[in-house]
Amino acid sequence: MDSHGRNIEYLRISVTQNCNLKCVYCSPGSGGVEDANCTVLTAKDYKTIVGIMAGLGIRKVRITGGEPLMRKDVCGIIAAISGIPGICDISLTTNGVYLDAMAQKLKEAGLMRLNISLDSLKEDRFEQITGANKLKSVLKGIDRAVSIGLLPVKINTVLIKGLNDSEIDDFIRLAKDAPVDVRFIELMPVGKFGEQNQDRAVNNSDIIASHPQLIPCEDEDVNQPARYFKIEGYRGRIGFISPMSHKFCNFCNRIRLTCDGKIKPCLGNNGETDIAGFLGDARRLEAAIRKSIFEKPAGYSFGAGFVSKRNMGAIGG
Repeated sequence: MDSHGRNIEYLRISVTQNCNLKCVYCSPGSGGVEDANCTVLTAKDYKTIVGIMAGLGIRKVRITGGEPLMRKDVCGIIAAISGIPGICDISLTTNGVYLDAMAQKLKEAGLMRLNISLDSLKEDRFEQITGANKLKSVLKGIDRAVSIGLLPVKINTVLIKGLNDSEIDDFIRLAKDAPVDVRFIELMPVGKFGEQNQDRAVNNSDIIASHPQLIPCEDEDVNQPARYFKIEGYRGRIGFISPMSHKFCNFCNRIRLTCDGKIKPCLGNNGETDIAGFLGDARRLEAAIRKSIFEKPAGYSFGAGFVSKRNMGAIGG
């Protein structure tokens, strides 16, 4: 529980800063380049930290990056976490490039579901956004994940005016015949591109207003950031994550662990706690984790002159 009465039960773990893509809003120019100065946590470290966090109430874990499937021992990390008492949900966010080849091994390691970042369904535009001609690989990965039951598969799309906002209806149609949730995410001012292009952010309310066929889903979990809608005859759902137009900090139940051993309680705040130095002392490690969770900010600092010290790839999804 943090000092604002929120029950913190969701942990996002970055296992690498490295990525095989260089998406414009995330970490442009760094695709495939390793950071030699970044000391990453080991699978054993993650097991130790998550074990302590599970004792403090963490129940859900999401593996992120960079691109987590670039890490050779990612299945070992998932397997280690899946054996921790109290952890009831393990998911992973990926760009999907390696997913076709790895989906079955990920499921066998204990992975339950997937989020896949996909910002265009057109090959030339996909390459423009990501710096790589890998759309076909990503679509194959999505099909494989659905076929082996890593459900729900959630497709995350960051819309940018003048770049991919003309594809909104194409993305919505993905949910017609497949059991996938298509989610539109408002561009956040994290990293240089997001900070300098807030005028190109697409307001999710405008999409909802222009699509009267969207029917709000009932009994939604207030702690999740997405607001979901159904369309009659569709197998999947349409979701909207709207941090800029509809601030949901009051219900935030998550913290982040970076791959270099920092707890980051809030995406829109530069505060973080270095816990890597306490890995040899369980008592001090638990105290540092407990303190960081308790001091989680009431809300993000976007729109108040905030400049993130990390880009999205270095924070972890």
